[in-house]
Amino acid sequence: MPLLLLAFEAALYPTLLAAVVILLTLERPARLIAAYLAGGLTISIGLGCLIVFALDSSNAVENQQSLLSWTADLAIGGLALLAAVALSTHQDERWRARRRARRARQGRTPEIAREEAAAADKREPWSQRILARGSLPIVFVAALFVNVPGAAYLIALKDIAAENHSTATSVGLIVVFNLIMFLLAEIPLVGLLVAPERTGVLVDSMNRWLNEHSRQLAIVICLVFGGFLVVRGLVNGT
Repeated sequence: MPLLLLAFEAALYPTLLAAVVILLTLERPARLIAAYLAGGLTISIGLGCLIVFALDSSNAVENQQSLLSWTADLAIGGLALLAAVALSTHQDERWRARRRARRARQGRTPEIAREEAAAADKREPWSQRILARGSLPIVFVAALFVNVPGAAYLIALKDIAAENHSTATSVGLIVVFNLIMFLLAEIPLVGLLVAPERTGVLVDSMNRWLNEHSRQLAIVICLVFGGFLVVRGLVNGT
């Protein structure tokens, strides 16, 4: 059950949905999303297997009570709770304001510093600019670089290694985890094959909702994820 919860937490990945939104606006969106999905699954499953097998061979996480196991839960859970506090108190906005002030003190006027910060905020990430080129090989390669393991996935890989499964079972769990984690790309891909026009509208609506509620959603995810890990770490460490 914890593995399933971690998989759905990892699936709430706004960057993945943003990539799908961009690819939907281009020609041959189904092929582009399939290429992105193939690249993402390739790197994610490949690194996942390497990490699990490395942990198995090192005997670092023989079970959930192993030192590395419960301390990793506490460390990542604590960071997630701190992130929830920072987001709820708008510390990220204060950090950006302090950065603008530093630029102003370095010789820029406050007006220029604000204009530069606004331009930086509006600038799309490099991954989105690359995806917008609409090339199948470029989309595949970009997915390799973007989809590195996140916190929830790393915790899940540690949990898989701690259960001492057979090789086949471990690989199967990693594959299933990734299939859940990439639902925001898999569902639109199936939708494009069945009802392309409706799929585009639904994805755009979901993307707008996430943009409007991104802070609240991130706070809830960090609180649930962090709280779960901290409690489990304390239980397993005592």
